[in-house]
Amino acid sequence: MPDAAQDGRIALHQKRAPRYLGVSIACIAINNALLILLDAAGVYYGISVLISAAVMIPLGFLLQSRLTFSAVGGWPAFARYAAVMIVNTPLAWLLLWAIHGQAGVPMLYASPLMTGILFLWNYLASGWAILARTVR
Repeated sequence: MPDAAQDGRIALHQKRAPRYLGVSIACIAINNALLILLDAAGVYYGISVLISAAVMIPLGFLLQSRLTFSAVGGWPAFARYAAVMIVNTPLAWLLLWAIHGQAGVPMLYASPLMTGILFLWNYLASGWAILARTVR
């Protein structure tokens, strides 16, 4: 039988999920546009991922902390968020290497596929990074 605390956590996730989805769709669109445009400009996908990360980490933190989690994140929260999102960079490289570099899937399709794979990881990791409490 669920307790009140568990019911509260479920309700909170139900409240945040649509906001996370909306913010994520905006971030996904910007990220994919960057990757596709950089590819069209002839930029190697490994470099494109770094450029995208440099843009998307601060932008994603600002949007997710304020709109999804209703938190005013400070530097410690940004550092946690950036660390979590930096893990995305080697994962994105690996996924793009496999999907685009090895399998030959055009970037137009490879980038959204890679993004979809990372979507759930980012929700869980973002919540931990932005909302984590420090031990005092």
